[in-house]
Amino acid sequence: MAETHHSNSILPMSQSFGHSLRHVNRLIQRDLGSRVSRLGITLGQWYALRTLWHTDGLTQIELAQKSGIAGPAMVIAVRSLLAMGLVSRRRPPDDKRKYIISLTEKGWQLEEETLRAAIEANREALAGIAEEDIDTCMRVLHAARDNLLNVGLTVETETEVDAMIE
Repeated sequence: MAETHHSNSILPMSQSFGHSLRHVNRLIQRDLGSRVSRLGITLGQWYALRTLWHTDGLTQIELAQKSGIAGPAMVIAVRSLLAMGLVSRRRPPDDKRKYIISLTEKGWQLEEETLRAAIEANREALAGIAEEDIDTCMRVLHAARDNLLNVGLTVETETEVDAMIE
């Protein structure tokens, strides 16, 4: 049995922006994962597809960066998407070390239905919340992102972060 410690923390979890954001994110990811699994894809595959629907024809490294999926997990996602016929890969003529990952027609056909699943997950998360509160929340999230992008980042890390959040 876990021991509970009661203390007067200088930052109770219930008042932590980061903790609250992480907790809500985990819950919405769980809901979205459940919804897209009914369509035959995993959450990792969905992130890769979502990125390709926005910017098709990326290297596997670019796809990992832009979708926020770590390298090994991206390898698994791409292999499964290839096996499902949702993406294709080819080597560019100018660099035989890389692969370009592109959506197939079958991959493009999943876009609308899976985006509807994401819309439903967002709708469920925001049910009963006033539109003006949602607008305020989005402004706060964008401002926090901008604040953090400017804190102690080198040009190199800023480019990496930009690639992840585009």
